[in-house]
Amino acid sequence: MATLPLTPAFAEQPVDRPPLATGPQVSLEAGAPPRQGLEQWLQTVSTAARSLNYSGVFITQRGEEISTSSLVHYVLPQGHFERIETLDGQRRIMVSLNDQVRTSWPDYRLTLIDNQAGQASFPRLLKSTDGEVDRNYKLERGGLERCAGYECRMSTLLPRDDLRWGYRLWSLPDSQLLVKAQTLDADGHVIDQVAFTELKIHVHPRQNLVRESLHQPPGYAVEKMKVVPVSLRSQGWALSSHVPGFKTVGVFRRSMSVGGKSSEVLQWLLSDGLASVSIFVQPAADLAEPVPPEQRVGGTLALSRRIGESWLTVMGAVPERTLRRISDAVVRVQ
Repeated sequence: MATLPLTPAFAEQPVDRPPLATGPQVSLEAGAPPRQGLEQWLQTVSTAARSLNYSGVFITQRGEEISTSSLVHYVLPQGHFERIETLDGQRRIMVSLNDQVRTSWPDYRLTLIDNQAGQASFPRLLKSTDGEVDRNYKLERGGLERCAGYECRMSTLLPRDDLRWGYRLWSLPDSQLLVKAQTLDADGHVIDQVAFTELKIHVHPRQNLVRESLHQPPGYAVEKMKVVPVSLRSQGWALSSHVPGFKTVGVFRRSMSVGGKSSEVLQWLLSDGLASVSIFVQPAADLAEPVPPEQRVGGTLALSRRIGESWLTVMGAVPERTLRRISDAVVRVQ
């Protein structure tokens, strides 16, 4: 199966993990959260992922590809600490403290430092807080099911149109911490999923692990990714038409130097509150080899094309019609 291009932009932008949710009007049955709007509940889910200390192992399945990773999350006096390490395939360790992310590849003795945390990912999921979720999705609540050794509340998030996928999620009834998530196509089939197979909550921080993780190992080449917020107008790009529900949530200029060669990529983020689409624009001359016009991994699709002297790649875990509408609408305005 084709893999997504490992340009600097893609290298540090893991494919968005499946979003999930639970309901707008929920009853006060045992284990159910209090009555609140859907977006408020999702904020509770995301807050639990940031405010609790937990560790575990989770699997991610996208199409035929399955990977396993360990995860540790601590709330420390100096901020939010997280460490994710792949347990199969190429070894990769991502360590974040607040907004700084350091990704290391021990096999290559290479470390990339990013001054901006990535998009919300498992077990976090909410990407915007302006009411878009309630307008784009509705919730059906299910019963209790056992996941990773815990009784979890299952909920299904249904799209209100055909421009986004549906989601099924399992969360702890008390804290609302997300334990398992599935992305569903229009027929209800599972496209992608991510789930804890082992999970411990309210763990005590392992200070030795924190110290070792934050210490840069000797002998590694260190590259720094500089991420600067910019205005879309100043960059000379726009959408000729908008896809209902999707709004711009960030525009960034990402620059770095690898092997003495500098490269810059414009990253433009759109979201409907849960699902997100990334638009990457970079000089065509910077590409070492041609990028395929279409690549797919599970429910994530990437579409690429040339616009003048720029190379455009639009990527997201959304229906193909949605991604093509967004890609076709990107225009140069300078």
